[in-house]
Amino acid sequence: MTVKVLLTGFEPYLTYTTNPSGELAIRFNGKEIAGADVVGRVLPVQHQVSASAAHEYIMTEKPDIVIATGIAASKGCVALENIAINRYLFKSKEEDIDEELYKDGKDVYMSTLPLEAIKGHLQAKGIPAEYSFTADTYISNEVFYEVMRSAEEMDIKKAGLIHIPLSHVQVVDMMHVHHVTRLGIPSMDMNTLENAIRIAITEAVKDQ
Repeated sequence: MTVKVLLTGFEPYLTYTTNPSGELAIRFNGKEIAGADVVGRVLPVQHQVSASAAHEYIMTEKPDIVIATGIAASKGCVALENIAINRYLFKSKEEDIDEELYKDGKDVYMSTLPLEAIKGHLQAKGIPAEYSFTADTYISNEVFYEVMRSAEEMDIKKAGLIHIPLSHVQVVDMMHVHHVTRLGIPSMDMNTLENAIRIAITEAVKDQ
């Protein structure tokens, strides 16, 4: 039986006009990677709506593996997230939200992706990668938590979240950001980001 991988990314949000995580989900949709069929889906960036969409895709597609992806503007490496927490915290001029995702939910879920193998393969190919132990408290963590909760419900053995750096295009487009700040913003080209996700899928499919 063919292995099915659900790959999710996000649509552009805030001032970003593009989002490489969503673009990669579209690129990989319908492709065969390491003998597995990949279904790519783009999630909205909205509290509760994003997690609900991820849950629905998992229930509908019934994948064997789930790899959620998102961008992390402060990270220069591919960040292999270890821990999803039962918390949503977002503060802005418009709103101030601090709440549990599930009142009766687990405090944390741990990624079940083969992170060590993914990290090793990425670094062997010259792609910087590192473990991360905080997926923050925004939408990515919320989706990560929902992915793990749904995976537990569906008995999906491999699931997790990978954060990728901004694309070069995103940094070029950040003309509203002060030039001194822009000098310190890391980014990767889309081909490298695509190779990184291909490697993650390939490692996740092994021994499936």
